[in-house]
Amino acid sequence: DCHSFIIDKLTMARNSRLSRKTGVALIGILAAASSTTSVAGFHVTTTGGKSRPKSPVQRRLYLDQLSNGEFSRETVESSMKNDWGIPDSRTLDPLSKTPVDQLPNGAKITLVGSGPGDPDLLTVKALKFLQDPNALVICDRLVSDEIVELVKGEVKTARKLPGCADLAQEEIYWWTYQGLKSGKHVIRLKIGDPFVFGRGGEEVLTFRNFGVEASVIPGVSSAFSAPLLGNIPVTHRGVSNQVVMCTGYGREGTSPDLIQYHKEQTVVFLMAVGRLRELCDRLIRLAGYPK
Repeated sequence: DCHSFIIDKLTMARNSRLSRKTGVALIGILAAASSTTSVAGFHVTTTGGKSRPKSPVQRRLYLDQLSNGEFSRETVESSMKNDWGIPDSRTLDPLSKTPVDQLPNGAKITLVGSGPGDPDLLTVKALKFLQDPNALVICDRLVSDEIVELVKGEVKTARKLPGCADLAQEEIYWWTYQGLKSGKHVIRLKIGDPFVFGRGGEEVLTFRNFGVEASVIPGVSSAFSAPLLGNIPVTHRGVSNQVVMCTGYGREGTSPDLIQYHKEQTVVFLMAVGRLRELCDRLIRLAGYPK
């Protein structure tokens, strides 16, 4: 019926070279979850250099770039509403009337899934793109260091932390827009598969507003790869013929609706380590899962 099985997420990350987006718990369900590392502030990282926090000088540079006549008044005013001088992506003028695969200046966007963190689990196509020395790679702190080290060109990294995620996302859009204007091949590098609780769809829509249609390179999702570290298949004939994927956190930290227990169903929770105990308790009390 119900097995109690917990794999320590730190041991697993160390032994398997999977990224921070690992950590598995099976308590009548399977939870592939995302742990976090405490890092203060946003950082920009370039290949061969150290991460460094943004300073007032860097913010001034942003504002100077915005106020040189290339951007609308609405864009400039939106950049004054936060401490980092980042404009609201919705105010940026499209670079093409309709979304195109490539702008006249040669700029384009590729949305790449980096998998669960082990470089050996990158797709061949993803590795090929990351080693383009002329590309601008934009990622966040969830992408493993081992994968970032494979990048041959420029890298910019946003440190998404609780309370700062929305601003960091806007900075990602701003970096992307700047890269497109300068004719770059912008590679938006995301953990796992970009479209499994990774805001991939939201980003594609924003890129379309910029006038560019992103191409997509899928990644291996931890929802399927992390369970295999414990020799647990998410489907097994005669045992589980259904798989449901859920997030451990809804919008603004809310709890998602509970999936009712079904003896032939595997439920995978992503980004759930922070409330694993609470989640398991609620599943037992309110969703019919056996103890």
